[in-house]
Amino acid sequence: MKKTLTFLGIAALSFLLAYCTTTNKPASETAAQPDPLAADRAKHLAALRAKIAGKENLAAGAVFENIQRLKAVEAARLLEVMEIWSKVLGVSCDHCHVAYEWASEVKPEKEVTRQMVGLVNKLNDDLNNMPALKGSEPSISCYTCHRGETKPATKVKF
Repeated sequence: MKKTLTFLGIAALSFLLAYCTTTNKPASETAAQPDPLAADRAKHLAALRAKIAGKENLAAGAVFENIQRLKAVEAARLLEVMEIWSKVLGVSCDHCHVAYEWASEVKPEKEVTRQMVGLVNKLNDDLNNMPALKGSEPSISCYTCHRGETKPATKVKF
């Protein structure tokens, strides 16, 4: 009986280890997937780049309406940042903005983004003030938690 229980325990442990060390998705699903929103983002960004032509190096606050964060960033750089954020969240511009009414405050996601930028900045300040981490240049970004999703990851995906 003791040998049988030992054998069953080892077998169960082996199955558990095999499960934890392999992916549950077929190889075709784990390969990089094309970004279905890339064309939509590109369309909006092209229109905005055309609109700010000749003003790309001016401060975003002087070029765009209702900029509350990143006012001093160059206008062209602001568009790059917005593109990165939308990729990190797996969304297009109209997730936070009313398309072609970029200054609008109708969508609450716009304010959520501002608050999240403040959170990221605070966390990075806190990380840089931790004596044990001095010299390692620790940092987090939106991707640290979001990884292509609008809601931050709250548990490990197997």
